[in-house]
Amino acid sequence: MDYEHEVWERAHQQASNYLRRHGDHWTQTHRDDLVQEATIAAWRWAQAPHDSRRFWAAVRTITRRIRCRARWNARRLRTNHPELPARPVEFEPEERRLLIAGRRVPLHRARAFLQEALAELLPIDRQLLLGLHEGFCCAELAERFRRSESCVKTRIHRARRRVRIAMETCVRAAGSLEP
Repeated sequence: MDYEHEVWERAHQQASNYLRRHGDHWTQTHRDDLVQEATIAAWRWAQAPHDSRRFWAAVRTITRRIRCRARWNARRLRTNHPELPARPVEFEPEERRLLIAGRRVPLHRARAFLQEALAELLPIDRQLLLGLHEGFCCAELAERFRRSESCVKTRIHRARRRVRIAMETCVRAAGSLEP
């Protein structure tokens, strides 16, 4: 019984610590619910035969997936039911800018450059990058796409480099980035 209680406490603490990284309003508002759900899922994970050294990685992955899924569901619920109250509007004095190739690029332009760069990738590389962004680890992606883990890591590394180079090229070719 002590072991189960210890697993529960560790999972709760680690999920809570992981979610503290995210400073956005939505995560802070729903953190208690996300921690509780992640703790339950991590406790169930620990009941099956797994390598106990991977517990922290499992809790982190479980928590990340639960957060992503909950945010996606909240967004989908808002778009399907416009009569529900929208999230609080957060005004920024200026549009956010990213530093790309030594230049400050407005966020809307950076997104357009990113879409162009992703369109140039092979479909498998694009799917691997999106899967990694959704929270899947390289081992899970390797199993899903029937490739070795080292192949997945190499493809992701090269795809990220291609995206970075393509975005830098777009920024340099764009000239003035002012709206």
